[in-house]
Amino acid sequence: MCASTIRTVGASTLEILDPRGEVEYQSLLITERLDSLKGATVGLLDNSKSNADIFLKAIGEHLQSEYGVEEIVYRRKDKSPIPADSIADQLHSQCDAVVNAYGDCGSCTSWCVYDSIDLEKKGTPVATINSDEFVKLGQSEAQSLGMPGLPLVTVTHPMGDLEKPEVLARAESAIEEIVDVLTTDRNDLEEAFAERFLKADEELGDESFYCPI
Repeated sequence: MCASTIRTVGASTLEILDPRGEVEYQSLLITERLDSLKGATVGLLDNSKSNADIFLKAIGEHLQSEYGVEEIVYRRKDKSPIPADSIADQLHSQCDAVVNAYGDCGSCTSWCVYDSIDLEKKGTPVATINSDEFVKLGQSEAQSLGMPGLPLVTVTHPMGDLEKPEVLARAESAIEEIVDVLTTDRNDLEEAFAERFLKADEELGDESFYCPI
């Protein structure tokens, strides 16, 4: 606790303490990015949200046909609100980079960001997909986990109830930013993403915690 104010009441002096602590954490940098995706192995981390498999497999096809990615490694979590754990270990050991999809509600956004930061700490660059309705929550989670510069690639909300052609269209519209996130100098990414969606001292509104539809 920190002393807040000193007050005098009659002949007595009272020290009023503020019970709120100050949270301090080390701000971690994202890992170094790739020079190029040509010849690389890229992992696709599916958090089991509806349409994530369609979205990611379309991303994998674009990466191979347009950017020279040599191999795609696809892994799917049993459910979204759990850590990837051994799957993250597999992707780190087998892949040069990972695309993680996606956060489009409260709990899945939190765990999506957690998994990406876990991989970044291991040394694997990640493009993390968030829907625009939950990207502020995603950035808040990244800040609280000590990696405020985690790059979040946004797609239009919602994703889960779309027909396949629309999912494929959104994958196509996201591919360029995904490639940029995996290949741009990390210092430039840190500068671009650290407070892109949520300032360091900004508080989340209630609308950031639930789906509006």
